[in-house]
Formats: sequence, structure tokens, C-alpha cells
Amino acid sequence: MQTIKRLPIMVIGAADTVTPEIAKAWSRAQVRLIGPYPADVMENDDTLLFSAAIIDVRYEAEIMLRLTDQLEERAVPYLFFVPRPVFESEPGPFVLSARSEDIDNIVSALMAQGGGIRH
Repeated sequence: MQTIKRLPIMVIGAADTVTPEIAKAWSRAQVRLIGPYPADVMENDDTLLFSAAIIDVRYEAEIMLRLTDQLEERAVPYLFFVPRPVFESEPGPFVLSARSEDIDNIVSALMAQGGGIRH
């Protein structure tokens, strides 16, 4: 029996950000979405058991700056995402959805940040 380790990614966003459809698709892609958590999640060290983070772009700038500073202090790769319903009308950077292309785009970009530039 082979054990597959799932990549844990923390989702920081609204409570309805991760739908059952999205969670199932990401699980099939061997990615475990943790959350979603509110923006104050970084204050609780118990929630820091993840490899990367994705942050809803709808937060106010000062909240996003605080989150990114906290993630960078811990050397955690992160990206911003736009929920699919918000994104439907225009192309954007990263989309949290059930589509395999969107999953691949986020995971690839997070893994490429190993020693590179933070977004």
C-alpha cells in the first residue's frame, strides 16, 4: 500500500470560499486545502501547519500587507486568488476553483517561489 503525502495549503478568505466541489477537486490533485480561515489566523500558532498559503484578494490592503509580512517572516510561499464568481468576467492571476488548470497554476507558482520573488 502506497501512502501519498498531500500538500497542505492554507486558504485565507471568507467562510464560503472553499465549496465542496473545490475541496474535492483539490483533494484529487493531492492538495489538502486547510480552512478557509479569517485574516487574523496568523495570530494563532496552532494553525501554522501548512506548506503554503493562498489569500483572497478582496481583503483590504492593510490586512493583506499584515498577512504577507507574517507569511514572509515564516518563509511561507503565498499567492493571492480571486474566487471564480468574482473572476468570471475578466482574466486574472490565480483562481481558486475546481478546475484542474487553476489548481495547477496555483501549485506551480507556489512551488516556484522556493527562493524567488514573493508576490
